[in-house]
Amino acid sequence: MTAPALSDIKAANAAVNDRGYALVSFSRPFGPYLAWLAIRMGTTPRQVNYFSLLLVFAILGLVAAGGSTGRICGTALVFLWQIIDVTDGTMARALKIRDNFGGFVDYATGMVIASFLPFCLAIGVYGVPDGSFTLALAEVGRTVADPSVLVLMAGAGVSMLSLYMRLINRVLLIRFGDSLAGSRSSKQPAAGAVSRLHTIVKNLETIGGVQAMVFCAAAVAGLLEIVLVVYFFFYVALLGVFALSTHRGYGNRTKYLTD
Repeated sequence: MTAPALSDIKAANAAVNDRGYALVSFSRPFGPYLAWLAIRMGTTPRQVNYFSLLLVFAILGLVAAGGSTGRICGTALVFLWQIIDVTDGTMARALKIRDNFGGFVDYATGMVIASFLPFCLAIGVYGVPDGSFTLALAEVGRTVADPSVLVLMAGAGVSMLSLYMRLINRVLLIRFGDSLAGSRSSKQPAAGAVSRLHTIVKNLETIGGVQAMVFCAAAVAGLLEIVLVVYFFFYVALLGVFALSTHRGYGNRTKYLTD
């Protein structure tokens, strides 16, 4: 098979809709160039999937055990991971390859980093605290015996809630043929301020949005403990909205795989 030209790879990538996710949109233009290089090196999209998964495990290990420098480097590597994450799909479209197992690996990899990055960051600040949460408590006149434990619990809570809501969305897709993160939102687009709020929220709760940027900036500024605690309360509120929306959208749906 003749390797596609860079212009053909760009054309195959042009129609992809990133649905307003900031980091994915930033990374997408780099995809065709990496895809062009990978194809000419004889690499397959599935091999890129595997490399992406290995990079995720490296990132998680780095932020959990690498101290303050590891947290900064690990969160910065998420930007590279996102570029690689869009590369395999760009390659598949350019080569006209449909690989369902490769798509599964790609999705599973995204689930791993989205669900476990907050917890691994919390493990990292538990081992090497940045002190920001202790200072914040002192500012409001409160003290606790071991604030690092609360930060660890907050990070674990963020990861658990994130994983739970993503799994529920997949169950909705299996049982009803759509989900809150899928076709229903595209069929019923919100308008005005509600639409902007929805875009902000989905970016804040997604690695492919601005979450990785927030974590990276917090690691550099030494404010990661505070950010993890704030994110925990954000996810608790998000879970409440998610539960209400799920009941409203599916509470009266009796048939499977129908609208």
